Amino acid sequence: MAFFLSQAEAAKGGAVLGTKSQALLDTSRRNEISEVVDIELSRDEDSVTSLATAHANNDSIIAFAGINSSIAEQKRGNNQHLRSFEIDYPPRKTSLSANSTEDVANREASRETDSQFPQKTTALSRVSLFRTKGTEKTGGPDTYQRVLRLSPWKDAESPRIAVVATGLAPSGEIVIFHVTPTPSTSEIIGRIRLDSDEEAEDVDITDLNDGIFQVAYTNGTDVFTCQVSSSTRSNASPDVHCVYSTPLSEAATKTRPKFRALRFLSSTMLLLLRNIPDRKGCELVLLNLPQRTSPKSKSPATIIRRKKLRKAIKIGLGLDVCNLGSNLENQEQVIIAVSGSDQSIEILTLEYNPRRQGYGKLRPYAAIHDVHPFSMTKICFSSFIPPQKPVKPETPPQYVKLASVSMGNTVVVHTLPLAPSPPSSRSPRYVLVMPGDSDAWANFTSGLTALLSIFIVCFLLQAFTEIRGVMPPYLGAAEWLPPDIRAAIARPYHQHVPHPLAASSVTTSMHLTLSSPVPTLHHRSLRDLLHARQAADAINSILDTDLAADDPAPSASSLPHTSIVVRRNRDTDEILIETTNSAYHNAPNGGLRRWEDLPESDQIMWKQRLTDGGHWSQGESETMLRGVLFGDGSI
Repeated sequence: MAFFLSQAEAAKGGAVLGTKSQALLDTSRRNEISEVVDIELSRDEDSVTSLATAHANNDSIIAFAGINSSIAEQKRGNNQHLRSFEIDYPPRKTSLSANSTEDVANREASRETDSQFPQKTTALSRVSLFRTKGTEKTGGPDTYQRVLRLSPWKDAESPRIAVVATGLAPSGEIVIFHVTPTPSTSEIIGRIRLDSDEEAEDVDITDLNDGIFQVAYTNGTDVFTCQVSSSTRSNASPDVHCVYSTPLSEAATKTRPKFRALRFLSSTMLLLLRNIPDRKGCELVLLNLPQRTSPKSKSPATIIRRKKLRKAIKIGLGLDVCNLGSNLENQEQVIIAVSGSDQSIEILTLEYNPRRQGYGKLRPYAAIHDVHPFSMTKICFSSFIPPQKPVKPETPPQYVKLASVSMGNTVVVHTLPLAPSPPSSRSPRYVLVMPGDSDAWANFTSGLTALLSIFIVCFLLQAFTEIRGVMPPYLGAAEWLPPDIRAAIARPYHQHVPHPLAASSVTTSMHLTLSSPVPTLHHRSLRDLLHARQAADAINSILDTDLAADDPAPSASSLPHTSIVVRRNRDTDEILIETTNSAYHNAPNGGLRRWEDLPESDQIMWKQRLTDGGHWSQGESETMLRGVLFGDGSI
């Protein structure tokens, strides 16, 4: 795979460092760019301002270039701005097939041998095609060949046309001509004369088959199209139609947005790069061209997609596209590259699916920053020719390359790997592989997987604790179980601190016989029981006040109530916390004494026992222990 580049593809009058030249670069190696041919140009003539490849085969390449004649020749009205060159490839042992595995393997072995053979370069022709108004023949010393575009290459037998457009002319002009190795005025198909101070910002061509081509160009605010035939030879203007004009309402100020570049995606779809006024950014516009049912049809084009590019790109400089070919269902991916004023390249993708909505959304693929030290003057994709179908295991990996040049005479080539879609198909289409920052994407997905795993574990833990009655039934997990399993393992949830009235109702209904004292015991936390007793005492105080005013019957406080009993098992030295009827401690041989009745030594001993058992802490108040019964042994 090779790229033909000029040393300086700058605007008219741009300075060139050193000698002016054109170079043929070999980019078949991913990590190296080697120069195959270097054509040194005359110092008296202008810089190379536009460049394109006309013909190529295994032996040589023919290229067109826009190079103004010397100032002296221009003053005489002779500016031969369109040049053609034939450049012979150096001898090689293998073919120049870009995707051939054998070729890539043999290039390294033949590298030193190739450099020993000189390359032959032949200047084929010089011609002046412009005839702008208001000047003699060539348009004056400032006019130059700003734009040069060729129709897409199909095969060696299919005709091609080319378009050149003026720059800095008193009135712009677009010339369409048939492509031959030595173009001349006799090959002109048509001329489009523009108004004064009007220039073509960009031009593109698409093949409509049978030697019919459609040409589109923009003057910055309007978009025009026309159809021409490669068999026509005429200096007349073709039938040009304005298909889109930027409305004034789209401008925030009196200055309207300006189209910088355009490319055909199909015969009915144009992609345009538009800059917003006052360096406020740029956007891509997808323009659907009308179907021309008759020569007089003037239906306007419609915008179906817009995509604002990154804020860092204040001005869009260049645009190129690469169609990756379709599958049996006519699905296709288009790669889009935009060069920005911040020395970056934005790469996007656009999917086409006729079964859905045609062209989908413009999706960012990658942003390549600081590509060049100076502003870029040109970006260009290599042509992609899909491998023969059906695809076989020995089919080599596919890729496309993106070359860019700058005002600083730097060349950068990026390799974009492709993958078949779907991978298992024998007749797949090709799409871009995930960009180079796929590691960051992998890290993101790994983190997301870890978070999802944590969520699942927490969910299962909550469900398990609900089933076992440890947590409130927020999820209702016990209801998910079959009845037999739920009866075996599920436990009801209950609060550890009961309502104080419920405790009173239970304890006051106890039946106790003094001859056989076997009260109902509730083994609870000492702190919980003390807090419950305080709440019950507060309620009893309220009830005493209400009942004393209405009835002389016994007060609520005189009714039997629950007592807290703390015992020590003499055999195991274990502390037991129990509740029992208050009448029990008054029974004979009860063996229990209230906290306030204990001697100080016993109180110190009991506090130490409670602290060791985790039922008490040294900082808690002793007043809470009033009324608690203490004793040794069991009930």
